Amino acid sequence: MVLSFSTMEKVVGTFVILVLVLLLSMVVLVGRGKDWFRKNVIYTTTFGQSYDLDLNSPVKLFNADIGKVKKINLVGDRVTVTMAIYEEFASRIRKDSTATVEGISYIGKKYITIKPGSESSPPVEEEGEIRSVENKSISDLLKEFEIEKTAKMVIRAVQDLAEITARIKQPEGPLFTAMASVNKSLSEVEKKVGLIMANVEKATGKAPRAVDQVQADLEKVHEIGNELLARIAELKSIIANIEKGSRDIPPVTGSVKNGVSEIRAAVENVDQVVQSLKKNVLIRSNIPPEPQPEAVDAGMR
Repeated sequence: MVLSFSTMEKVVGTFVILVLVLLLSMVVLVGRGKDWFRKNVIYTTTFGQSYDLDLNSPVKLFNADIGKVKKINLVGDRVTVTMAIYEEFASRIRKDSTATVEGISYIGKKYITIKPGSESSPPVEEEGEIRSVENKSISDLLKEFEIEKTAKMVIRAVQDLAEITARIKQPEGPLFTAMASVNKSLSEVEKKVGLIMANVEKATGKAPRAVDQVQADLEKVHEIGNELLARIAELKSIIANIEKGSRDIPPVTGSVKNGVSEIRAAVENVDQVVQSLKKNVLIRSNIPPEPQPEAVDAGMR
C-alpha cells in the first residue's frame, strides 16, 4: 500500500522536522554552554560544615572555573562534597592539594577553591579525596582578633581622650597657659624686632653722610697720591742728574790736576829765572834787600 500525502501534510511534516532540528541544535548549544557534554573527573572532600555551599557552586583554581559541586551529603558530623572537575584540569589535583570554601563576602555566594600541590607529589586518583582546610567563620575571627578585648581598649581610649579634651578646655589648663606664654613671648619678640628695625632705620639715615665723608676722604687720598707721585718723579730726575754728574767728576778732577802741575812747573821755571837774575852781578846790586819774614809757627800750616 502506497501512502500518499497531500501538500498540506508535507508542509506540516517539514515544519515539524525543522522545529525538531532547531530544538536539537538549541539543546546542543545550551548543553555546550552548560558543559553538559564536557568530560568530568569526580573528586570528594569533607568539611566540618557546609559553609552555605549550593549545588553547581563553582570550583576554582587560580580564580578560574575548573568544575562544579555535584552533591552535598551529611556523613556523621562531617559534610561530604562531591565535585566534578573538568578532565583537562585533573592532572593539577595532587596528594598535597587542598580545598577551601571561600566567597566574595561572608554573606555572598560561596565557592570551593583548590590550591594545587607540588609537581613532585603524585596525582589524586579518580573519586579520590582532596584534603580540606576549614574556613574561618565570623565567630572564629572574632575569637582570633579578641573583638571584646579590643572594644574595651577602644572605649578606654575614647574615655581618656574625652578627659584630656576636658582638661584642655579649662581656662587654667595647660593649653591656655601655654598659649598665654606663647603670646607673651611673641609680644617681647615684637618689641625687640621694633627696636632693631628702628636702629636699622637710624643707621640707614646716617649711611649717606658717612658715604659722602668716605668719598671726600678718598678724593684727598687720591690728591696726596698724585702729589707724591710727582715728587717721586722729581727725585728720580735729581738722582739721574747726580748719577750723570758723578760720571763727569773723574775727567774734571784729572784736568784740574794737570793744570796745577803745569802751573807748578811754570812757577819753578820762573823761580829759576829769578834765581839766575839774582846771580847776575849787574842785577844783583840793584836788587833791594829782602824783607825779613815774620816768625810763623810751622804747626799752623
